[in-house]
Amino acid sequence: MRTYPTYIKKLFKHGGSQAIDLPMKEFVKKHAKKEVVIEVREDGLFIYLDTLTTMESDPQFQQFIEALFQDAMEHPEQLKNLEEVWDEEWDELLEGVDVSDEI
Repeated sequence: MRTYPTYIKKLFKHGGSQAIDLPMKEFVKKHAKKEVVIEVREDGLFIYLDTLTTMESDPQFQQFIEALFQDAMEHPEQLKNLEEVWDEEWDELLEGVDVSDEI
């Protein structure tokens, strides 16, 4: 797993707003014309490039998958075989979806 540097920076007044110097000059130069997504959570402030084009790229997707896994482990009796739950409605829902690059 790749590790990234951690920075401690102070907020300061800039006009009528609060600001922070970003310690990533090359990053900002490379992505200067792109928008960023700023996510404010209890545990911090997160800045992402606006590349949330797939469900998996959403910052909360990992949390969602972990919650599903935890629920499945706590309640395995609720899990079903695919053959028991798949029906025509699923076929209609997925009609025309190309999944060749998903596997």
